Amino acid sequence: MTAALAWLEPLRCSIPEIDGKAWDDLELLSDVLARRVPTAPRPGEPARAQWLLDLRRDLACNDRQDHTALGGLVRQALAQFCAGSYDLDLRDVTGAGHGAMILADAAVTVRDSWLTRLSRGDLVGIAATERHGGSRIQEITTQARPDSDGRWHISGEKCWVSRIVESAGFVIFFRDPDDRITAAVIDAAAHGLARETLKPSGLGGWSWGVLRLHDVSIDPATDLLGLAGGGMEVFRRHFARFRPLVTATALGTAAGVHTFVAETLAARQKVGVLSRVRDNALVTLGRTHAEIVAALLASIATIRLAASGHPHADLFARVGKAAGVDTAHRAVSDLAPLLGAYGFQQSSPVAKARADLTGMLYADGAHDSLYRSGGTTLLRAPYDPPT
Repeated sequence: MTAALAWLEPLRCSIPEIDGKAWDDLELLSDVLARRVPTAPRPGEPARAQWLLDLRRDLACNDRQDHTALGGLVRQALAQFCAGSYDLDLRDVTGAGHGAMILADAAVTVRDSWLTRLSRGDLVGIAATERHGGSRIQEITTQARPDSDGRWHISGEKCWVSRIVESAGFVIFFRDPDDRITAAVIDAAAHGLARETLKPSGLGGWSWGVLRLHDVSIDPATDLLGLAGGGMEVFRRHFARFRPLVTATALGTAAGVHTFVAETLAARQKVGVLSRVRDNALVTLGRTHAEIVAALLASIATIRLAASGHPHADLFARVGKAAGVDTAHRAVSDLAPLLGAYGFQQSSPVAKARADLTGMLYADGAHDSLYRSGGTTLLRAPYDPPT
């Protein structure tokens, strides 16, 4: 049994969505990752992103889950936990990702076309963030103007877009000709798209950078997600489901580090390098284990709310993602010193996990903003979405 499954096995009785078939699928995924991750190009090497994309495409051949239904969403969260336990770079090797917005809200012909593309492993990026920051989507300035033929032409700039090179398409959030926030799907090969890649500190693996739109043409009759002016609803509904998946991945990374640290300390004691494991190390191991498990169960509860359309799902997703990733980051930060200097070497997987989780504090919503918006929501009854 892999380390990730050792964490999940005691939870099966409290997660009924893990039936026999689901558990077999998780075992298969963990076995594939255990074989292939050691052969991956090193972090920072140019070939790493292509290796990740190839792995995603191979795994997609065996993925037949309905990623919009409750059981599929819960199983996807546990798959994300398994992937994260090996490396946070594996956060996009399974599932529909941001493509779930297309499956949920696109016109039938567009949805069916992208269902085929996603089933072969194509990636979809999201372009919402602008220079002022990602959490204030109401302030975006990317604008569409109408043409005489009924099409719209979108111009603007989106920043800090992940998967900017590997994505086969992007979901763009912009202001429509009536100045309403609207979402549309655009093929990555569309005329007028320009990319500038940036080198992140942490959260590498996939490319990252700036996406510029110069009169990118769309057909509002087919390319919109949801209704014109319904971009905020598309965004909130998607992230109520997506943020718990991000949280599960981050917690998987923390669980992987926890297992590594515990096994290392046990091995050092066994061979006599340590005469005993100190009490402060034992306390840290016990506390971080409990915190990781609790946060994972909370993310599963949030997924159930989102799948059922519960009005509190958006709130739980916002504050739950912030709290869950905080938990993972704090756990790795507390565990790293137990390894001594090794935990801080640049080549150490623990150091990489720590840097990646630091980046995750800002990805998919800066945590201070998520907590603040949650607090604002809690001042209203019955926990309405933020304005």
